Amino acid sequence: MVDSANLKIERAAKHVAELSELFRKHRPFTFTLERNIQTGEASVGPKKNEAVIDAAAVIIGEAVFNLRSALDHAYWEIVSPLVSEEERRAIQFPFVGKKKNRKGGIKQRMAHKVSCGFVRALYRLRPYHEAGGNELLCLIDKLCNIDKHRLLIPTGNYHQITPAHLREQVPDIPTGAVHISSVNAKRTLTWNFPPPNRAMRRKYARAPIIEKELNVPVDIIISVGTGGDPRPVVPTLNQLVDVARTTVEILRASV
Repeated sequence: MVDSANLKIERAAKHVAELSELFRKHRPFTFTLERNIQTGEASVGPKKNEAVIDAAAVIIGEAVFNLRSALDHAYWEIVSPLVSEEERRAIQFPFVGKKKNRKGGIKQRMAHKVSCGFVRALYRLRPYHEAGGNELLCLIDKLCNIDKHRLLIPTGNYHQITPAHLREQVPDIPTGAVHISSVNAKRTLTWNFPPPNRAMRRKYARAPIIEKELNVPVDIIISVGTGGDPRPVVPTLNQLVDVARTTVEILRASV
């Protein structure tokens, strides 16, 4: 028999590895210094690589879909042989919103047709979204539901960048530069530097903008829910792979 649940999990793990490699080769979010040789204006600010961000969003969606599907495959494998053809329509991993609905959700998904041990295993997994539930397990369901309607787009968090980081690489940055703390750091700091001489302006007449990517820390995160809940993308996806694998093992061991 094909182990479709673990095949799905392994595919998700490959997606996460692909994402990690994409970020290694191409930084989706950077912090950049620009100098205009003609005007003597300098600025630092965020820059996005939209093509990389779009590619990452698709990979993230594929990873969480495979993890969510793996849970359903394992559940189907256990429950479907014990129910009627009509009852099979209700078979899927029994996520619910609130703890008080857990019993009804588990019964609705036909878990009671398997064994008391299987039902107890589901109770221990706490597959409910409200506080006290299995946060990582339910995150698989939450992200998959989001991806059904819109891309899971990663964002850049620049909270680790300090004035010291900037001044080390840009000595003439104004002393009043403040800590860059916002997600996506929409604010750009601009100042004037001593006017370049005529030879420099002539040299850069056709391409007056000199751009340099600064070596500063930028976190790649994904925000979940209305409250934001920012999480580092690759470590979180690796955690979800692990929790999906563990959940499948628990379900199978219970029967």
